[in-house]
Amino acid sequence: MEIKKAKLGKLLLDSGLVGERELSAALCYQKNQRCLLGASLVKLGFLSEDRLLDFLEQTLKLQRVDLDSFIPDAAALAMVPEERALAFTVFPLERSHFQGGPVLRMAMADPSNLTVVDALEFMTGVSIQPVLASEPAIHRAIERGYRQDDGLALVREISSSPKNKEKTMVSVDKFNRLVEVLQAKGLLNAADVELLDKE
Repeated sequence: MEIKKAKLGKLLLDSGLVGERELSAALCYQKNQRCLLGASLVKLGFLSEDRLLDFLEQTLKLQRVDLDSFIPDAAALAMVPEERALAFTVFPLERSHFQGGPVLRMAMADPSNLTVVDALEFMTGVSIQPVLASEPAIHRAIERGYRQDDGLALVREISSSPKNKEKTMVSVDKFNRLVEVLQAKGLLNAADVELLDKE
């Protein structure tokens, strides 16, 4: 699976689904509300959520997943801390093997954001296989998966073993180093870093 490197705004503009004025308004809304571009377009009424997901599914050739009927996998949740899932608007689904290597299936609202995919791969140490879900569905899944008593107990149980605790600390350290490298290369600006810290 190969994700096109164009950003979501350009993909939508090139497809004719949104015009320059809609995109500019959505970008302004995104900056003020600190949400994803797709969610901004939906909230402003320029696109329906289904139309946006259909477009991403066809353009990026990705599977779409219904998170509302998905049962969270504690082992996958333990690989991505809740604050990072919120910051990146992602939800880890399951860990598996593909072509001989470990893969983490990840529900994403904007799988065209390769910076997030790279950061998640660096943090978890496994390949990320993006699948599509809406931003509200991801937030509901995070609430259900990380915060419900049963789900949280499972994540705590897995995370509390010394082996997994050591892996998590290494992953957080790796993630922080990646943020520094991306910032030094100009791929992350101060506002992005501030948003990650607040989450």
